[in-house]
Amino acid sequence: MKTATTGVIAALLLFAARPTTADDVPADPADLIVRRAKVVTIDAKFGVAEAVAVKGGRIVAVGSDREILRRKGPRTRVIDAAGKTVLPGLYDSHTHPTGAASSEAGEPVPLLRSIPEVLDHIKTRAAQLPAGQWIVIRYAFPTRLKEARFPTRAELDSVSPNHPVLYHAGPAGITNSMGLKVSGVTRDTPNPPAGQVVKDPKTGEPTGMLRNAYGVLKGVPGGAEDVSPRQKVEAVKKLFRLYNEHGLTSVADRNAGRSDLDLYLGLRKAGELTVRVNVARSFNPGGTRDDVARRLEELPGKDGRGGPTGSGDEWVRIGPIKMFLDGGMLNGSAYMREPWPKGDTYQVTDDDYRGLLFIKPDQLAVVVEEAARRKWQVTAHTAGEGAMDVLLDAYEFVDRMTPVKDLRFCITHANFPSQHNLERCKTLGVCADVQPAWLWKDGNTLLKVLGPKRMRWFQPYKTWLEYTTIGGGSDHMLRYDPLDSTNPWSPWLGIWVALTRQLERGGVLEPGEALTREQALRLYTINNAYLHHEEKEKGSLEVGKLADLIVVDRDVLTCPVDEVRDTKVLLTVIGGTVVYERK
Repeated sequence: MKTATTGVIAALLLFAARPTTADDVPADPADLIVRRAKVVTIDAKFGVAEAVAVKGGRIVAVGSDREILRRKGPRTRVIDAAGKTVLPGLYDSHTHPTGAASSEAGEPVPLLRSIPEVLDHIKTRAAQLPAGQWIVIRYAFPTRLKEARFPTRAELDSVSPNHPVLYHAGPAGITNSMGLKVSGVTRDTPNPPAGQVVKDPKTGEPTGMLRNAYGVLKGVPGGAEDVSPRQKVEAVKKLFRLYNEHGLTSVADRNAGRSDLDLYLGLRKAGELTVRVNVARSFNPGGTRDDVARRLEELPGKDGRGGPTGSGDEWVRIGPIKMFLDGGMLNGSAYMREPWPKGDTYQVTDDDYRGLLFIKPDQLAVVVEEAARRKWQVTAHTAGEGAMDVLLDAYEFVDRMTPVKDLRFCITHANFPSQHNLERCKTLGVCADVQPAWLWKDGNTLLKVLGPKRMRWFQPYKTWLEYTTIGGGSDHMLRYDPLDSTNPWSPWLGIWVALTRQLERGGVLEPGEALTREQALRLYTINNAYLHHEEKEKGSLEVGKLADLIVVDRDVLTCPVDEVRDTKVLLTVIGGTVVYERK
C-alpha cells in the first residue's frame, strides 16, 4: 500500500499524459515544466501562479497550466506538483561552510546542554588523553546551557586538574588553573590590545575568563588541523547536499579567506557545486592608510577572481569585505551603550564593562573610505548597539565624500538597532543580515541578563522593514545537523521564529515585531538577493531569472503557523537541474 508521501513523490515525477504531435511542438520547447502547483513567485506583487517553465537554466514563463504546457516538447521533463507549493530556492545570508563542514570531518562535536554535561565530557576526554594535553570545547555558548552561565574555573579544575582546558565561546572563553599555569598567565599578565585577562577584583588573580585574549594561552591546538584538503572538499559537498535537502540553493560565506574561495572555485570548475555561494572576503582592518589601500588592491589576487564586490558568475560571486567590529551577544563581549550587568552568566565583575570594540573609530573610517573608493561593499560583525553606533558613524562620515547608497553597505547581526540608527540606515541605504535562531535559542538568557527595557530593541524585524532591507541568516559554524548545529541553520526554523518570536524555554519576545508570512518568506529569498546585489538574478520566480526553485510538502502561506518549522522539501532545482528529490 502506498503511503501519502510515496504518492506525492510519484505525482511529482509524472510526465504529462497528453501525447505530443509534430504539429504541437513549440519552436523553442522548455527543458523543464512544473505544473499543477501553487507557485508563490515572491515578485513585487507576491503573485501566485499554476506553473513555471525553464529553458537553459532560466525561467522562461510563469502562468497557468494551459499556457505553460504550450511550451512542452518531446524532451521536456514535466513535473506534476499535485497541488503542492513551489517557492524560489531559499538563501541563507550568513554561513561558514568550510568550518562547519570540517568540524565533523573527524570525530563528532559534542552537543552539550548543561554544565554537568560539559564537565562529564571534559572528564571523559581527560581519561583518554595524556596529562598536559589541551582539552578544547569550541563555540559552546553559555546562553544555551541549562544554567545560562559559563562554567567556573573551579568547576573545570574539579574534572581536569592535570589537563589544560579551554571552554571557548567565540571572543570570550574560560580556561582552568592548568591552562593558566602552562601559559604563564598571572596577576601581572597585561591585557592585550582590545582584550581582557579578567582579574578577581579582590585578589587581583586571573579568574580564567579571557575576552579577546586567547593569545596569552600557549599550545592550544587549532580546530581542524587533522582535516586534509580532500576531506574538506568532500565535507563541504556533503554539507551543501544537506542544504539542498532543506531548500537552500544559495548561501553567503560571511568570512572567507582565499583558500575558501579557491575551494568553491574548484567545485565550480568540476561541476560539483549544488549551492550558489556569495563570498565575503575576510579583511584585516589594521595598519596605515597605505597598508589598507595596498591590501584592498591585492585582495582580488593575481587571477582577478577575488574581488571587488560583484566579481564572478552566478555560481561563485564576490560579496563585501568583512571585518569584526566587536565581540558577541552570546558570550557577553558585544560592545553596548550601557554596561553589561554584573553576574555569573558572563562572569562580569566590573561596574563599567561595556564589552569589546576591536577597531578604533578613526581606523574604521579609513578602511570604509578606501573600500568605498574601490567600489567594495562593506559589512562588519556588529553585535552590540554601541558598535552599531560606531559603524554607522563611519558609514555616515564616508558618505559625505564618496556616496555609499548604491554600494548597499551592510551590518552583520545588528542585534540592537534604535530609532535613530534605523533612520540613518534608511538615509544611507544600509541593510542588515540578522539571525532569527538567536532569538529562539538565546532570548531567554538575554532577557534575564538585560531586562525587558533593553530587550525591546532585540532583533525588531517588523520595525527594521519599515526603514530598510534585512535578510535572514544562520551564522552556521559547527556540525551538520540543521537544528542541533552551532548555530541552527534550518531556514524553516528561522522563518518560523520570524513569524512567532517564540523563545526556546518559553515565552514570546515583543510579538508586535513578528513578520507576516509574505515578509518572512522574503527574508530568506528576495531580501537576501538584494543584500548581495543579486535581486535581478535570483530570489523570485520571474521570467529571465535563474531557475532555482523548491517544491514543499505544505502550503506555508496558510498552514498552522507552528507547522511552518517542520516544512519538508520534496524537490530542489538549481538552474533547471534537480539536485535533490525526497525519497
